[in-house]
Amino acid sequence: MSNTVYDKLLASIPFYQSHWYMLPFIGDNYESSKHKKLLLIGESHYMPKGSTVHHDVNRWYDGIPNLSKDEERWCDTRGARYYKSGQFGKNIDRAIREAFPIEGENAFMEIASYNYFLRPADDRQSFESISTERDCEEAVRNFYAILEILKPNAIVFTSKFAFNHAEWIDFPKYFNCGLWDYTAKFNIDYIFTEHPSCSWWNRAIRMKTGSSDDYFHGLTSKQFFVEFLRNHWLISK
Repeated sequence: MSNTVYDKLLASIPFYQSHWYMLPFIGDNYESSKHKKLLLIGESHYMPKGSTVHHDVNRWYDGIPNLSKDEERWCDTRGARYYKSGQFGKNIDRAIREAFPIEGENAFMEIASYNYFLRPADDRQSFESISTERDCEEAVRNFYAILEILKPNAIVFTSKFAFNHAEWIDFPKYFNCGLWDYTAKFNIDYIFTEHPSCSWWNRAIRMKTGSSDDYFHGLTSKQFFVEFLRNHWLISK
């Protein structure tokens, strides 16, 4: 279901010792002669309607949450990517195929992927509505550990909220440098897009950021993502 080459190192990260079902998905072809190593980062998992096990922030991180089989399935990162779950999985799969001819049934096999925030959101809600300082610290320390292990050449955040936290808030606060400083040191290219399951994925939007008055350059998020893959992920022959 997922490349296990990195599992021993990933399992050494404290969070995954108690939340093993949330281990990042690593595609069989994450390392390839045809493209660089890409890490795709979502916002968070969701819990099914009526679930409350994730509402106690400290218990979620400090203990071993007593999840039902259904709740565990909703937090199964590898299962979600393997089965291309939801509109997120299907739209990412289609977009990758526009940039790179995939022979298999699942384009996620070419990349690595996980969600930035480690505590699930409520059903169909943004993580922003429940985010706490503890969540942000756990997220960025976990993010840093994953970067050190997977050593990606390119990163795509599919959540503006996660991107803003990682770049402008969490990395500077906990590592005393900007994410841009860390990525520049290792020649890592990174961007963000709108969420692949929202309407803005296929709609052009003029967005101001700290570095640009039109971040997407007149493109939809899908087009912006595909162009990034072509220019920064694929290896030119």
